[in-house]
Amino acid sequence: MSSNSPEQNSKSRQEAKSARDELDAILSARQELGTEYNDELTDMLMEKLDAEIDRRVEARLARVSVGKLSPAVPITSLIFAIPATGVAAETAGFWAVPFVWAGIVLVNLIFSGKKISDIF
Repeated sequence: MSSNSPEQNSKSRQEAKSARDELDAILSARQELGTEYNDELTDMLMEKLDAEIDRRVEARLARVSVGKLSPAVPITSLIFAIPATGVAAETAGFWAVPFVWAGIVLVNLIFSGKKISDIF
């Protein structure tokens, strides 16, 4: 399932059509010009294909990076939170507990991949 907006899908289709039109033009030019310009046309074709592949890979990576994050950091931080809370309360008193939990929340925010400005 794709989570792209209609605007993103439209832009992606337009870019793909543009790239396809450019590739068609190069192939048509090759047929018309014959073998004399094969090397130049092949180089142009490879550049266009490389650019199109790069664009598609970047779009796919952008979709994947927005996906699910591993629950390892939150689970691990909660496992360590219990003893850290106990140690802080025992050694420094009750007022140290909010600082421990603020640190835990900060670690989870950092590893969540989100910007702090997006959260607050």
